Amino acid sequence: MTGRQGAVAAGSPGTARAGVAAFERGGNAVDAAVAACLATAATEPVLTSLAGGGAMLVRDGRTGRVDAWEFFADAPGRGLGPPAGLDFRPVDVDFGPTTQRFHVGAGSAAVPGVIPGLLGALERWGRLDPADAVAPACRMLRRGVPLDPFQVAIYRLLAPILRQTPEVRDAFLDHGAVPEPGRLFRLPRAAGFLERLARDGWERVARGEVWPAVEAGFGPAAGGRITRRDLEAYAPRLREPLVVGYRGHRVYLNPPPAAGGWMVALMLRVLAAEAPLGRPDPFGPDHVLAVARALAVADEARASGAGAGAVAEPGPWIERFRALEGRPLAAPAPAPGGPPSTTHVSAVDAEGGAAAVTFTYGEGCGRFVGDTGVMMNNLMGEADLFPDGFHRWPAGERLSTMMCPALVAGPDGALTVLGTGGANRIRSAVVQAVTGLVDLGLPPEDVVAAPRIHYEDGVLNAEAHGRPGNGAFLHHLGARRVVLFPGPDLFFGGVHLVHRTPDGALHGAGDPRRGGTFRGT
Repeated sequence: MTGRQGAVAAGSPGTARAGVAAFERGGNAVDAAVAACLATAATEPVLTSLAGGGAMLVRDGRTGRVDAWEFFADAPGRGLGPPAGLDFRPVDVDFGPTTQRFHVGAGSAAVPGVIPGLLGALERWGRLDPADAVAPACRMLRRGVPLDPFQVAIYRLLAPILRQTPEVRDAFLDHGAVPEPGRLFRLPRAAGFLERLARDGWERVARGEVWPAVEAGFGPAAGGRITRRDLEAYAPRLREPLVVGYRGHRVYLNPPPAAGGWMVALMLRVLAAEAPLGRPDPFGPDHVLAVARALAVADEARASGAGAGAVAEPGPWIERFRALEGRPLAAPAPAPGGPPSTTHVSAVDAEGGAAAVTFTYGEGCGRFVGDTGVMMNNLMGEADLFPDGFHRWPAGERLSTMMCPALVAGPDGALTVLGTGGANRIRSAVVQAVTGLVDLGLPPEDVVAAPRIHYEDGVLNAEAHGRPGNGAFLHHLGARRVVLFPGPDLFFGGVHLVHRTPDGALHGAGDPRRGGTFRGT
């Protein structure tokens, strides 16, 4: 499928259809991206939430200007003393090859930013009014969307969290059990909430409905840390994107305080110092070792506190990358990652305007925000985000994130918009997608389908499909431990990608690892 008027790659067919509907109403890429993100309340109901945080890269099709619109979550607690009496409980989530512990309850909630972020983007860059943007989501929330096998798999993963409170359990589960594929998911009260937002605007609904509900459900009296001062002070932020050159292409990335963007930029800088990757064997030992070395160097840079400065002064890190050549994989310091329940939307319009949006709610804290039908995030309960211990992040400051929406501008005028969920695997998935586009010249479908690795803390996680000898060589590269996945797996994220050729044709792919699809019009 291709497009000319516009195209969307996203985490479900319904999400993509909502974006295409915005194009068909005369909207641009930002309209399509916002409509698609709002639709996830119906189409990806437990993979993300409108009470989380996110980041968007926006390209103006007329001028080529790229902006970073950041609406990730703030740490709560303005005006409060040290944490005490928190509703903050551990929950173990079984991912199959590994189990990860998260924390839920009112004390796990950070100050959310998705709704003001999306509506603010619509006001700043969009053409449609809010009623048009929310219409597809509201229609699906009322009529119902059949749950596909991927969404049911996410339900199964998060079932311990979905059973935390009766209202969440009743909304998402089938008498407490994980629903079967094909069951209709409906949540009419969420549709009513979105319609109130479209009619009355964020400020009025926030002050009259959302903020009182957040204070009551996630403030100190309920065992949480969110205060009215936190809510009133929160605002999305317009930032300059991080830009790095890679073999004649310009790659635009999510800037600090996010960590994912500068880590990807550093990996591209060190890889650009070497010969192009992957020829003649694109997924063999040399390719794997080069990507793993780049991941190790970026992790070391983060552990050292170098931060984004490593991108501006990459010389020592290029030398470190070269020093690892020919050596067995070593164990770098572990690097914090981010939440696994994350989704992404990529959209490009006929003028070359583009939007790449990644957003998350962690895994959800198991509670709705009042009567909105929107589940609150548990971002303060993500151990990956707090390597120095929970609740040590200064109140009122933006949390860091590995989320990394990206735009790749080619020297011939081609444009690719991409991003992924996947916690700390985001950085490895984005780097491999960029190298697949630039070094290997793969079409979008093959970029998304290519086998992936993630190397961290001496552990090599790798997909075996598409590799020489079905990946047997991976056990002999010197990693402390190898975790082999026989085929594409959601562990490695879900790269949703739209590519615009120099003549304006739109192609793309949604990643089947995370239920992805592509639609054009």
